[in-house]
Amino acid sequence: MLRKIGKFIWNFMIIFSFIVNIILVIVLLVAGLLIFDIKNNIAEPLVGGLHSSFVGLHDATIDWTIPVREVLPVRDMLPVRDTLAVNDSIALDQDTIVRLTQPVPLTVSATITLPGVGVLNNAQVVLSLPAGLELPVHLDLDVPVNLQVPIALDVPVSLDVPVNLDVRAVIPLGETQLHDPVENLRLLFEPIVRVLYNLPDDFSEVGPFVADVLDGSPPNLVAEDPNFVPWSGFSETAGAGYDLVNEPVPQTNLPMQTGIVPMGGIPGLDAEVRPDIYAQGGPAVVNAQAANSLSAQGVPPESYNGDYGVFAAAAQAQAQIQAAQETPVPTEETGGTIPDASTPSDAGIITAIPIAPDVGATPAGNDMGIIPVPSG
Repeated sequence: MLRKIGKFIWNFMIIFSFIVNIILVIVLLVAGLLIFDIKNNIAEPLVGGLHSSFVGLHDATIDWTIPVREVLPVRDMLPVRDTLAVNDSIALDQDTIVRLTQPVPLTVSATITLPGVGVLNNAQVVLSLPAGLELPVHLDLDVPVNLQVPIALDVPVSLDVPVNLDVRAVIPLGETQLHDPVENLRLLFEPIVRVLYNLPDDFSEVGPFVADVLDGSPPNLVAEDPNFVPWSGFSETAGAGYDLVNEPVPQTNLPMQTGIVPMGGIPGLDAEVRPDIYAQGGPAVVNAQAANSLSAQGVPPESYNGDYGVFAAAAQAQAQIQAAQETPVPTEETGGTIPDASTPSDAGIITAIPIAPDVGATPAGNDMGIIPVPSG
């Protein structure tokens, strides 16, 4: 009985192995016949499409117009420091009293009648008006005025200024921190794209390819094709008609280059694409040296290690809490009401403890899909 069972198992294993081998041979034959169709119609379009999409994302530009509709309350003292030029004339037409500041000699002709003597004609009379003598006069003249009057005023300003702006922003993604993750994805697929391109496309190219390998001069599978264009262009324009592209960016707003490089993909293939990086020891060594250099320069780590979003949200939350604590809360004794979390105070501060922004929230209304950061 045991011998029969063993013989049955033996025969079953032989037949099963034969069937499996037949299936494997058929699969290999079919795969061999279709290998170039799989390469040309599946592998290359799939991997090449991913690679080209990452190249296009790196080369893309955000061109968007942000509508700003708001009323800005302006409550301040406006200092006015200037010089006022006065060029005019003042008309004088009035009676007044003048006082002599020094003696005034007078010589006049007069007719003098002397009793018992007669009349003396054309006589010369010499007089002297003493200093301090008050004389009634009538003024009728124009007095020219030419003055530089200094002005020093603090003018109170209380305005509600309506703001109606359309702010256009043109932002190349390759000039932002999005460059690094997109570049890393490109480096991950680019060696595979090059290998697929340099492999034979049909059976007619297999012979020369195998001959080169056997001769000891195999082709460089990661050689770059100079005619390869991974991304052909975009369906929408960006920056067309934008006239501020030549405006200089303030020096304080320019980002600094850290020296950190993307990690790349498979090291063996990545070294063929970026030999200069691996000549320095590889991405990990280069990035460690760059981080040490940035730390020595006093550059805050959150500005380059990816934590700036968390840092900014925490700083904004702390600022709102401090502002809410400094804002006086009206009470019933002062004739006011205590605002709830949905009522902004006069200073535009929500008198409630802010919470972390809900990054998954969908903006409501016609706000062009723009969410303030941090929205909390």
